[in-house]
Amino acid sequence: MSDTSNLTKLGRPAEYRYDHPDASILEAFPNPRTGAAWVVGLDCHEFTSLCPMTGQPDFGRLHIHYVPGASCVESKSLKLYLGAFRNHGAFHEDCVNRIADDLVAVIEPRWLRVFGDFSVRGGIAIRPLALRVAEEMGPDERDLCRELVDHHDRVTAWSGSGSTR
Repeated sequence: MSDTSNLTKLGRPAEYRYDHPDASILEAFPNPRTGAAWVVGLDCHEFTSLCPMTGQPDFGRLHIHYVPGASCVESKSLKLYLGAFRNHGAFHEDCVNRIADDLVAVIEPRWLRVFGDFSVRGGIAIRPLALRVAEEMGPDERDLCRELVDHHDRVTAWSGSGSTR
């Protein structure tokens, strides 16, 4: 049975904030398979933030993939955290890197990739990618993580969920 003792948002009414993304919104639960290398794929197809210069809304899709360390991110807390960018002014590049850094701070994954696929504005599509790798990771583990995520990408593309494109 999964340990849910530290989760405060799942199954409870939530306070929705749309202008203040903060890592403290994110919650984690213990990795149920610490002895195995595996990948978690999370897709947010309705990410929004505001252009910091014009205040106009920006729309995009975020694809988050990670190989867990000791913890996994709880999905409702991730939803609330990503929703907190809605009225927050930041460039796409900053949003993607901030999300990557906040996830690393909370769940300490072995390997993490955050890809933002933002709608075209001004004739230019912006697609930032942030990659974080555990500092002590050796080349064999790095290759294994890369292989896992590549396989995940192929399977989800084959299944029609299109996680990375």
